[in-house]
Amino acid sequence: MTKAELAEKIKKFVPHGTETYVVDLLAQYKIQLKLNKPRSSKFGDYRSPGPDSKHHRITVNKDLNPYAFLITFLHEVAHLTAFEKYKNTIDPHGKEWKSEFKIMLQPVVHEHLLPEDILIAVRKYMHDPSASSCSDAHLMKVLSKYDNDNKQLLEQIPLGATFKLDSGRIFVKGKKLRSWYLCHELPSKKEYKVSGISKVEVIQN
Repeated sequence: MTKAELAEKIKKFVPHGTETYVVDLLAQYKIQLKLNKPRSSKFGDYRSPGPDSKHHRITVNKDLNPYAFLITFLHEVAHLTAFEKYKNTIDPHGKEWKSEFKIMLQPVVHEHLLPEDILIAVRKYMHDPSASSCSDAHLMKVLSKYDNDNKQLLEQIPLGATFKLDSGRIFVKGKKLRSWYLCHELPSKKEYKVSGISKVEVIQN
């Protein structure tokens, strides 16, 4: 597949004007990109080459809006470049990874390829990226404005609210545990930790 053909396929998932940058990264680092089903605890992940593959592998949730997809993809490419430079000698989200992530973000920021509100949030985020782009509450709230659904982040709904996950499971929101919430599943009433950045559908009692 040529770069032009790949760009045509990828353009529906990323913001207009960024598809060439994404394709160049895919080609430069020989990345196998897989579009994954929605995951409530993470938006993407990276796997280094192993005995069963000579390629770097990145997955990104296919339900993300274009801006969240791009930022998640660049987050994972930063893991790749950090791995190539330092292998497994550094913390996964330490200063070395943060430096790589800033490098990945710079082209889209400098070219103003994002809406102004996202640019402002990303610039702020670049000063000290969190362990995950989806763990930064402010950036997540800005990105979620561009979703095409009526769902909310778990952290945005009130305590005691009843909600449903994409899996169909129903919970009642409980107390906060750092970036997670201790929630009660219905009807079993068993307790489970649910990530605060999970997209949920509020159910009216």
